[in-house]
Order: sequence, then structure tokens, then C-alpha cells
Amino acid sequence: MNLLSKLSAWLTSLFTPTRNDGPDTRTVPDPPILFSSIAFAGKPPRNEDVTVGALHYIENANKPKWCLFICPCGCGSVVTLSLQTVHQPHWQLSRTHAGRPTLYPSVWRDTGCMSHFWLRDGRVYWCLDTGSDPRFLQEVR
Repeated sequence: MNLLSKLSAWLTSLFTPTRNDGPDTRTVPDPPILFSSIAFAGKPPRNEDVTVGALHYIENANKPKWCLFICPCGCGSVVTLSLQTVHQPHWQLSRTHAGRPTLYPSVWRDTGCMSHFWLRDGRVYWCLDTGSDPRFLQEVR
């Protein structure tokens, strides 16, 4: 194969989708859907009323206020995130076409279990530094 043929094959490979069906291909399946929907409310539920797999969206006067859910690590703690832009930090909650929640940015608990994860389309994607105190790691960096 001459140089021009190799260059052509390489350029073609850049724009050709690859198949993942070979014997050496390892695909990572999507995690299971943990939050299948969003529960809308005008006031926050009591912590004992928040159940596993339920994500509560709280708004007041049509303005987003809070998001509450049980930590997906299994520790049982209620995670409360501010959706108010006047607070730092704050998160953005969106709903996918399937009605499942997506949060931005990631959630990194700085107390308790120190879980660090992304919530996308109702699925929890764990970060490698889960279990590490974010305040300590930010000082080191």
C-alpha cells in the first residue's frame, strides 16, 4: 500500500463510525435508571418522606428553589441542592424527553459519604474520586 492509499484510508477511518462487535471490544453498559421521574412540589417534603429513587423539585412563585433526593450511594442521607442562582454553589435541573432528571454540575458531597457523581437522564455516573473529601483535594490541587 503506497503512502497516498494509507493517507486516504486513515482519513476515511476518521469519518467512518466503528462497530463495537469484535471479540476484544469491551463495552460498558449504561447504569440503571435510578430516578425515573421528577416530583414537583411547592414546599420541601420532610426528610422522612423522601424515598429512594424519588427526586423532588421545589419551586416557589414559579422559581426553582431546591432539589432533594436520597444519596444514591446507599448511606440513606437526604441530599439537598440549591437551584437558586443567588446561592453558591447552585445546580441546574433539567428534564429529558423521557421525563427523567439531569443535574449540572456534578454532585460532590463534602460531608458524610463524600460521594461524587453525575446525574444524567435519571442514571448515576460515579466519579473516580468518590469517597474523597472535595475540600481536601481542592487544597492539594
